[in-house]
Amino acid sequence: METKAETEAIHPLGEGEFAFPTPGGRVRLSVTNDTLTPFGGLVPWAAYTKHIGIIDRLAGSCPVQRTSPNASPVYDVLQSFVLTALTDGRRFSHIERLREDPAIPEIFGMESVVGDDTVRRFFKSVDPVLGAEWIARSAEPMWRALPDPIIMDWDSTVQPRYGHQEGAEIGYNPGKPGRPSFHPLLGVIAGTRLCPAYRFRPGDTVTATQWHEAMTDAERWLGSRKIWLNRGDIGLGHDAVMAWHEGAPERPKYLFKLKLTNLVRSALCRVREDEWQGCPSTGACQMAEGTIQLTGWERPRRVIFARTLLGVIRAASNTEFWDRNKHEFAVYVTNLPTSYNGWQIQELYRKRADAENVFDELKNQWGFSGFCAKSRATTELAARLLLLVYNLWVLFVRFIVPHNKHTEAKRGRRWFLLIAARLVESGRQKELQVSIKGGWAEQLRDGYTRITEWIRTTAPQFKYQMSAGDLDLAKSATAPT
Repeated sequence: METKAETEAIHPLGEGEFAFPTPGGRVRLSVTNDTLTPFGGLVPWAAYTKHIGIIDRLAGSCPVQRTSPNASPVYDVLQSFVLTALTDGRRFSHIERLREDPAIPEIFGMESVVGDDTVRRFFKSVDPVLGAEWIARSAEPMWRALPDPIIMDWDSTVQPRYGHQEGAEIGYNPGKPGRPSFHPLLGVIAGTRLCPAYRFRPGDTVTATQWHEAMTDAERWLGSRKIWLNRGDIGLGHDAVMAWHEGAPERPKYLFKLKLTNLVRSALCRVREDEWQGCPSTGACQMAEGTIQLTGWERPRRVIFARTLLGVIRAASNTEFWDRNKHEFAVYVTNLPTSYNGWQIQELYRKRADAENVFDELKNQWGFSGFCAKSRATTELAARLLLLVYNLWVLFVRFIVPHNKHTEAKRGRRWFLLIAARLVESGRQKELQVSIKGGWAEQLRDGYTRITEWIRTTAPQFKYQMSAGDLDLAKSATAPT
């Protein structure tokens, strides 16, 4: 008891508001007026996005005129949603998580983080066609540094919906049969994980629905950058899609996989054994080439047949008089020149598999299936802005880990955003003190050095203002159905 009394005399309770006996020892608890944040990694992100200028361009070229003197600034509304999506928000209500963080308005120059109702009302007021053009025009500078040649991987995904959402229809839905859904179409630039093309569609569509409109938008939004090849799975092997590519020599080439229908299987059976190239050993791939015209096609097209020997089914086990080989087949249709042989075409198609990882990351780590409202305009604009945040984040992470493989958001957020920090202001100077140590501090320091050097050596983007001509072009575009 004497020892306890001496300790309290040396360290009186007044030094902290409370004192708790914890397993790690006696801990005093007090309240501080310092501005604290769990997102210390937002400072380099704020500098990075400011230098690119996309949010400023969006705020300056908003197609909606806000006349109320009490309306929140468009910049604050956009930043509130962008930061929610960046910090693993999945619903509009998750915006409330950031409203208690006093450091965010200080870092991003906002009056305040607005409420989720404000964001929803603003999104609902934006026409879907004008909104698509608005976001695409503001993001156009990002595509100027894309490597050549550009290969666009197209695919669609099913987003089940619950309740009553405008645009949700019953269609193909393997996960939730009979459940209304959306069926958006996306285009991913191969090798970059960037997604410049998005088409909002109801659930009663197929992959090829509105593809021509999506392709027209992608070409316009990419500006001077030209697409060399379009790749897709069995959903795009339609005559109309292939005929568009063949309509003019300057249009992109195509490479699609064909569904193994009865007519395709008949074509496979007509391939003679001596036409298969490659050693017929277990696990090895053999290739053959031919020309077929399926029902609904207006002309014959070049196809590549691929088969892989899985094993031999013995006659004793299949009640036949001879052994039978078991193969795995794949058939590709393309208008690539004959200088590309079968193995090169198959390898070129296999690289498309990385696009599936983009869909997985968007749906499971970015809330691509979230941010849903009753109004279709709200849901569509939220999806487009979320894709913009995703694209910006992919490029941002490359500054931090330039020589590494793609870092997905579930790790990237933990490594680059969730850093405890304290904001200190002295005069007109602001300093955010982050809590990092060890080898990780060195890696972050290298990444921050690359970002500051990039900002120092590159000119900021000019602000883009949507002109009357741009508005007319957007209005004349085909609106989503």
